[in-house]
Amino acid sequence: MITHDDLQKLMDHAAAEGRHVLSVYLNVDQGRADNLNREYRVPLHNMLRDLECGIGDVGEREAFKACAARVRQYVESYRPAGRTLALFTDPPGGLFWARDFRMPIESQVRWLPRPFVRPFLEARDEHPRYVVALTDRGKTRLLSVCMGEIEQDATLVAEEDVRHFDASGKDQTRSQMRFQRNAEEHAKHHLKKVVAALKDLDKTVPFDRLILGGPSRTVAELERLLSEPLRHRVVSAVTLPVEADRKTVLEETLRVDEEFEHRTEMSLTEALLTAAAKNRMATAGVAGTVRAALEGRVRTLVYPRDFAVFAKDCPTVPANGGGGMPLTEFLGEPIKPEDNLLDLLVENTAREGAKVEVLHGEAGLRLKEAADGLGAFLRY
Repeated sequence: MITHDDLQKLMDHAAAEGRHVLSVYLNVDQGRADNLNREYRVPLHNMLRDLECGIGDVGEREAFKACAARVRQYVESYRPAGRTLALFTDPPGGLFWARDFRMPIESQVRWLPRPFVRPFLEARDEHPRYVVALTDRGKTRLLSVCMGEIEQDATLVAEEDVRHFDASGKDQTRSQMRFQRNAEEHAKHHLKKVVAALKDLDKTVPFDRLILGGPSRTVAELERLLSEPLRHRVVSAVTLPVEADRKTVLEETLRVDEEFEHRTEMSLTEALLTAAAKNRMATAGVAGTVRAALEGRVRTLVYPRDFAVFAKDCPTVPANGGGGMPLTEFLGEPIKPEDNLLDLLVENTAREGAKVEVLHGEAGLRLKEAADGLGAFLRY
């Protein structure tokens, strides 16, 4: 699991001048036949070999070989504990960072002046932090789910649990009514505790979306008690019981997430295009988006999953005083012709606190047709 602090440290890390960082994402999912018996070492070897062949400078190639040797040594004794292994290292004596992740990330390697964290940023967008509140009238579980993992699992129990009463004769009806009132009061008190716990959780581990689970009546009562900000984050109500096992909760959360993303991506794309056309806190197209990113104005960067802008094909960017300049010159960074400029844009905007929104299917096609596949909501 990668924390916000981990990600920030990686984004802030830069190799010494003239040096590079080797970034490796290796799919080690043991549910795939081609990864069994440690066969994931084969694509790693091939990727490192191909990358080395493309390095012309002798000194740089030696530094790369040292980093690659360190990665191979680590993988030789590694035992998969997730679906993806991520490693970052720069020449000996510098950075070495390795983590397992349950989320599948495509195997890839990069040799850049900085850690390549775009896959993390995209995974965080595609799997935002959820809280699942499974509740009945006397017990609640709050589970925090992020990037395909259950981070926390806490249980709240009602202070009093009224389940039976003793009465006979004429007192039975009155006792039943009194019992019902007491039960309702204790249930409502418990749900208020759940709301308070959700508020506290949001302060310590801010979450993006909320799923409510349990009997429909109890779920409806809980939703009515939520504050307006929390109610706006409710994306689904499910019928999972409080005792549901963690695997079932995780699977249901991922199902809800996939359906929610499908519903919202097209409306987000249309909102972006409309706002950009009216010049209202949005821009669409490569040149305008790049300029906004470098000016620190991007709030959310939007692009399709398969989007790429290579340096050799880069457009010009409007410059002060009219005309334009090559995008690579505007960026002011050393860039190779085959570099995907989206890598730079994603990481530069993330350092400024911006989010990314990766589009799929119809929404991605729509943005390609209308804006060459790139746009952004702006801060100002």
